[in-house]
Amino acid sequence: MNTKNIVLGLIFGLLLTLQTSAQGLLDGFTPKKGDLSITASYTSSNYEKFYAGTTKMDAVPAHNEIDQNIYSIYAKYGITNKLSVVLNAPYISAEGNGIADPFNGTTEQDGFQDISIGLKYNAYSLNFNKFNLDVITGLSVDIPTDYEANGILSLGNNTFSTNLTAGLHLQNDAGFFATFLNSYQFKGDADNTAGGNDFDVPNAYYATTKIGYASSFIYVEGWLDYLASKDGVDISDSTFVGNSLKLK
Repeated sequence: MNTKNIVLGLIFGLLLTLQTSAQGLLDGFTPKKGDLSITASYTSSNYEKFYAGTTKMDAVPAHNEIDQNIYSIYAKYGITNKLSVVLNAPYISAEGNGIADPFNGTTEQDGFQDISIGLKYNAYSLNFNKFNLDVITGLSVDIPTDYEANGILSLGNNTFSTNLTAGLHLQNDAGFFATFLNSYQFKGDADNTAGGNDFDVPNAYYATTKIGYASSFIYVEGWLDYLASKDGVDISDSTFVGNSLKLK
């Protein structure tokens, strides 16, 4: 499906370590060798409007309105002072407030979404008078779990994804920072759990910008996410019939 999303958020927290992540699998902070951090998060959302292609719809089809709760575990470990491994496991519960989905006959879905694991490498560091600039690179994969992918409340695309990431992390001596990361996501075919042929999931471009403050005990972050895919079929397209056909 042709997708284009922009998400803006603000994160504030009291932390015992700098090694944390708020949005996206990778961030700009590099843990020291042997450092392990584990972060739990909870997100609640409610929405009733969405875009079908470029057309803004006033209500979600069938469900009218959707309530969503996301529980996530995020872990990061420093293999060396430059190389770290990261893991994210989100559990999602979504419920529609209207009639059942016409494709799968349900008004709710819950379960683990894609499990993400990646390697992040601090490729190069520049130390200036009052700030540091790090060049960040990364390779990650999204591994789908067993969930229904053919419906409005689907937890994800149910497809294996390989993501290449590169970007910059700037931080001054006072603790203020800015991170700019760009990723290209290579996606494979998705299993059609409704019983039809498998279908293609288009590759996507993902970018995130984070600006904030970090110290040993305080972390404040504002972020802007952008996701765009160029191929696929929109819900509003005349050829859209759920995922019962293999779309090219």
